[in-house]
Amino acid sequence: MNHVTTPRPAGRTVAMLLLCAALVVAWAGFASADDTAPKDVKASGQDLADLKQALARYKNTNVILVTLQCLRPDHMGIGGYKRDTTPNLDRVAKSSVLFENSIANANLTPIAMMAALTGQYPRVNGMIAFDVAKDSVSARTMPEILKYYGYSTAAVLTSPEFFLRFDSASGKMIDLRDVFSRPFDEYITSHRRGRSSLRVLPTQSLDWLEQNKNKKFFLWIGTGNMHPPYAATVPEPEKSMYDPPGYTPFWTKYFPVSGNEGGPEDPTIDILMRIWQGDYYEGFQPVHRLTPDDKAYIAGRYDAGVHYADEFIGRLMDTLEKTGLLKNSIIIFYSVHGKALGEHKTFINYDLQESVLRNLLLIRFPDGKYAGKRITDQVQGIDLLPTLLSYLGIPVAADQQGTDLMPLVRGDKGAKGDDFVFIDRIPWWEHWMSRYFLDYKFHDNQLPNHPPSENKPLVAYENMLQKELPLDAYPPGDIAVRTLHWKLILRKYPELLEKVSWFRFITGTTIPVDKVELYDLSKDPLETRNVASEHPEIVARLKAKLMAWDAAVEKRKKAYRGTKMQHYIIPYP
Repeated sequence: MNHVTTPRPAGRTVAMLLLCAALVVAWAGFASADDTAPKDVKASGQDLADLKQALARYKNTNVILVTLQCLRPDHMGIGGYKRDTTPNLDRVAKSSVLFENSIANANLTPIAMMAALTGQYPRVNGMIAFDVAKDSVSARTMPEILKYYGYSTAAVLTSPEFFLRFDSASGKMIDLRDVFSRPFDEYITSHRRGRSSLRVLPTQSLDWLEQNKNKKFFLWIGTGNMHPPYAATVPEPEKSMYDPPGYTPFWTKYFPVSGNEGGPEDPTIDILMRIWQGDYYEGFQPVHRLTPDDKAYIAGRYDAGVHYADEFIGRLMDTLEKTGLLKNSIIIFYSVHGKALGEHKTFINYDLQESVLRNLLLIRFPDGKYAGKRITDQVQGIDLLPTLLSYLGIPVAADQQGTDLMPLVRGDKGAKGDDFVFIDRIPWWEHWMSRYFLDYKFHDNQLPNHPPSENKPLVAYENMLQKELPLDAYPPGDIAVRTLHWKLILRKYPELLEKVSWFRFITGTTIPVDKVELYDLSKDPLETRNVASEHPEIVARLKAKLMAWDAAVEKRKKAYRGTKMQHYIIPYP
């Protein structure tokens, strides 16, 4: 157990903060009140009582954030999935508010998660790359704000993105306390044994809840067990419960590229990133065409991880009920982003497809208030923090860029979600590779996991990446805007993307990049056709919105220090 201490403000400062909170909420027309706000200044006694209750809510409400990294809503019962993968979460949904169109602001875990924790777009909060320092993000995060309001803060995490770092100087992995852990009193993380995965269930959180049930607390519980290597830490028979009968993983017939964690049968990042357009590549040649059973096996192992995580959710809810915490805790279930499982014929979170960006957002209010409500309006990751603060009666800072969703939850007249969701594809997958993947794979203490024919070309590829993506240069990216009907993607550096493309390297062929992509999500949810040329008026309208947002973000973006940083890299996308 590790303790990170953040100084609390002096008593007078706290008093001033609370006074400001009251004034801000009152001036906003009682916007944080749980019931319908009064329409005029002459508030009744009941109105004032409701306001007082809302203002005081942070004083006796615990906050539990459960991140279920990579969970796809369409692989859940509440999303209409064919398998009974999530019986416990489906049951929780009956006493919660489900946001059916929740969209991540980025396609990679640390970038998307920090957007949710700060209520700011990635370039504004500063989490725009995988090489980080403790002060990469200076914006106040959810736990940091709650700490100022008297919350004890703790995290129990098994997603390595939030604590494991690669030290490029020594070539070693270290458990570094940095940008995510900064505001926490306790920061509990998982540990690897041998080649097994770090991505286990965060069961220590159950004991923590038992021991701290009498505190006012913010607890972040994060599981990474649905991330590749799929089902690596799921015990049998659950691990293989969805396997096609008699199936043998196709990659075991070729050069072993399973990576540094998991067993030979586990679908790892190293294996999945060799699949392009339905073919598996080794030695710059397609050596295997994926069959329906191959795809079913990968999806089945992912689903086994989902089912295993759902069993933990059942234990978590039992613990919360037994301790009485369900009555005074708001619980947010958030999956950060989804996962590519063959859509666009890839199996990694390489781009901005719907399977990657759509995520789970489920909020259970104390005592199950608003139970069973489903909201179809589009919402996004940066809405999470202002919504929570609004409910608690804590002022929402002016630098937060998300929308308060409480009016939607309450059903206020005229309330709506986000007409436009803006997304940063930053950094590119290749930027992460140039900082970590290739360097790590060729370190002396690592076993070779590439066919010998690839070794020299990989060194040349790494050198090219570091030349085209210099350590001191701001990471390049793509941008997108999404409505409930359309998605527009703009490639800001298409020629560079074609040149550095990992799939160009692994296939030995140029992968053409369209500068503008438009998808009709209502008719083509799998985004199989770029219809930009067919709808120039829609492209023009959405591009104007996107470019205006991009210019505004560029004015506020945080500096990227590159080589001036102590060079620690988040190793897993």
